[in-house]
Amino acid sequence: MATPAATVRDYCTLLVKSRLLPADEVESLYGKWREERPGGDERVDSFRRFLVTRRALTEYQAALVQRGRADGFFLGEYKILDQIGKGQMGGVYKAAHTSGQMVALKILPASKARNSHILGRFQREARLLTQFDHPNVVRAYQVGESGSINYIVMEYLEGETLNEVLERRTRLPLGEAARLMRQALDGLQHLYEKRMVHRDVKPSNMMLTPEPAKGKPDTTWEATVKILDIGLGRELFDEDVSEAQIDTQLTQEGSVLGTPDYLAPEQAKDARTADIRADIYSIGCVLYHCLTGRPPFNETNIMAQMLKHATQRPVPVAAATGTDVPAAFQAVLDRFLAKRADDRYRTPAEAAAALAPFATTGATPVAANLVPAYRDWLESESHPELAKIALPAPQPPAAPPPGRQIETAPWPSLPRTAPPKSGTVPALPPQAPPLPLPVENEVDVELVTDPAPAARAVRPPLPTAPMDRPVWPPDRRDWMMLAAGAFGVLSAVGLGYGLAKVLRRKPEPEQE
Repeated sequence: MATPAATVRDYCTLLVKSRLLPADEVESLYGKWREERPGGDERVDSFRRFLVTRRALTEYQAALVQRGRADGFFLGEYKILDQIGKGQMGGVYKAAHTSGQMVALKILPASKARNSHILGRFQREARLLTQFDHPNVVRAYQVGESGSINYIVMEYLEGETLNEVLERRTRLPLGEAARLMRQALDGLQHLYEKRMVHRDVKPSNMMLTPEPAKGKPDTTWEATVKILDIGLGRELFDEDVSEAQIDTQLTQEGSVLGTPDYLAPEQAKDARTADIRADIYSIGCVLYHCLTGRPPFNETNIMAQMLKHATQRPVPVAAATGTDVPAAFQAVLDRFLAKRADDRYRTPAEAAAALAPFATTGATPVAANLVPAYRDWLESESHPELAKIALPAPQPPAAPPPGRQIETAPWPSLPRTAPPKSGTVPALPPQAPPLPLPVENEVDVELVTDPAPAARAVRPPLPTAPMDRPVWPPDRRDWMMLAAGAFGVLSAVGLGYGLAKVLRRKPEPEQE
């Protein structure tokens, strides 16, 4: 067990052992500290703050050394600077390569790495991630191993998620929102061309970088969208998820992958049948959220929410906000949110083109900035087993027959609110505030390779409804799930009513 530094001399000894600073620099800093802040050698806190102020150490490094840590600051050629994500034996760390390149290290917990099957999945998916190279997709540079620690080196991003922006601003103007979603679609097109499907598109998986500068308007016009959480889901890195859950929760029949607020109807039925058009539906839900301040179906009951995704049409943006929205834009959004996958845009590129007339010009997306020396080092460190995997070019889904109407549910009959007065923010229709979803209702994405059409045609049929069956009306399995849910609710109500009657029953008077 590490012993905390009791004196500044103890701290200096640990600091030299850590290799964070050379011995002569440590001695020099110690002398300057004694000159500037004379006093006893027991003032470890003072020396730690002095080192951080001089930028000799980060706050994270200085605190660990004070607690007695002298190792674990280096992984191969990378020096760990700070912890971004929490975790006892894993997590995400900000690090610097010897070339000066800033990166993020995502470390697989030791408890997971001991399982050869899980370790193999991590290495396989991480290597696939290194093939992505697009301004709107977070980069993965390298898969590494140092001793017993396995990690993936990723692009380090400074900014905030779209979810954080919406929590602060509630809503975005049409041009701003359309611009962000066009970038996200460009990123999804890159995944699609690599035969990948994200399946968990949501505001918290979109990083906007950089943040607005202080003193400037709070807008996203200068921001670049980076799609996050591709492939390597949280379950691989979360110590609270057991090894047995890692495969079963993501591959079992009927499992729900994604977040219910933005989930395509066919993905809710069986995530394994969802293709890139499910991601396009999710983009439509995020776009609706950006414009109205809430998802299309803001239900607290997940079963009811999924049913509405499958059967109801969201309130039109104009009616939900009381503002004028071009009819052409509403038609585009309706196609994003079509209930049948065949009625949506076939590819992200096609969907992005439809949004182009509404996306006001902003800054050009910025690609990852690699230090030349780091790029050269990555090329020299490449190995045969990390060679890129060749995949056939994707074929877009077949277009619906000409003349067929897009299948949508009727709009709810809600009154159109009057346009707001100039300078005011229109109020949304009254609605109960959403309750936070429990953790078990939110499942992270698994890397999925979208099979070629020919391969899909010869695949043995799954023991579920055919892929081309309409989502509505529900089949026997759907009714059984709805009945089970209704029975649970009625049972809880009945039990509560019975307990209330027992508690309210007046005691009989005692016999004298």
